[in-house]
Amino acid sequence: MALRQTELICDALCERFPDIVITPKPIVTQGDRDLNSSLQTIGGKGVFVKEIERELLDGTIDFAAHSLKDVQPVLPDGLVLGCFPKRDSPFDCLISPRPYERFDDLPTGARIGTNSLRRQAQLLHRRPDLVIVPIRGNIDSRLRKIETEHLDGVILAEAGLNRLYPSCAEGGAGVEVSETEYLGVCHPELDGLYRLSLRGVLLPAAGQGAMVVECRADDRETLDLLAAIDDPVTRDEVLTEREFMTTLGGSCTFPIGAYAMAMVPPETDERCVAFEGLVASPDGTHMFTERNVGTVAGHVGRAVAEEFIEQGVLPLIDPGVRA
Repeated sequence: MALRQTELICDALCERFPDIVITPKPIVTQGDRDLNSSLQTIGGKGVFVKEIERELLDGTIDFAAHSLKDVQPVLPDGLVLGCFPKRDSPFDCLISPRPYERFDDLPTGARIGTNSLRRQAQLLHRRPDLVIVPIRGNIDSRLRKIETEHLDGVILAEAGLNRLYPSCAEGGAGVEVSETEYLGVCHPELDGLYRLSLRGVLLPAAGQGAMVVECRADDRETLDLLAAIDDPVTRDEVLTEREFMTTLGGSCTFPIGAYAMAMVPPETDERCVAFEGLVASPDGTHMFTERNVGTVAGHVGRAVAEEFIEQGVLPLIDPGVRA
């Protein structure tokens, strides 16, 4: 997936600057090497970017493309997020060998594969009967586990599936699948599998569906290039989501959900953000959600996080915090 994302960023830059020459440099990270341990035990999502950030600081590469949800809330000194290209779908989907019309059509005791505490908490809150099976690996290996682990389905980010199999993206980036779709018509490797969008079932992770390009803070030349592929709407949305997560002191390994949608109300020319945040216990027995509308400058993401903190929910996501 990292190579595919790098390819997309390079293609976008080359389209804007036809004379530019970009040489991709594949980097294998700890998260890529260790597929047996859970992300929580080896350092969370940050294990996919730390070694890449080291090469940025050493000057061996000029920029790096990441899934934003893999990037830690606080960056190393000397690095910045240089641009936020247009976001793909931020939502999750269920991939299954049967054409379920609704999520609740899953049979009692269905085995669902996911390694995300955020997904696990929301799934169990809605359906305590489900059996959550931890799975890791790239998209292809997780899909194979439907058969090898006898799963009724796996939960994937729609954006990841769309990037790996572009023909799966209906109408282009940002379009959510609203009904069961047979994936065999998209790609032969997906024969026998169906996709059901989980929009309205699972609140996504902060920054899900968005790519980001990281570079050195003092590299003006690279920053000027990246500005050409920056999407202001995506920037407003994902920075609001990350502000929420940062204020809570969490990361994408915590059972935290966040979704911001930028809009321009008819009574004003200023872009606003409708935001929804979620905090849950990993087992789904406790769940809190909050919605608010405001501006990025008004820190609506932080405001919702502070409401959660006042309600004393931090021990749910971090048992080390006293109530």
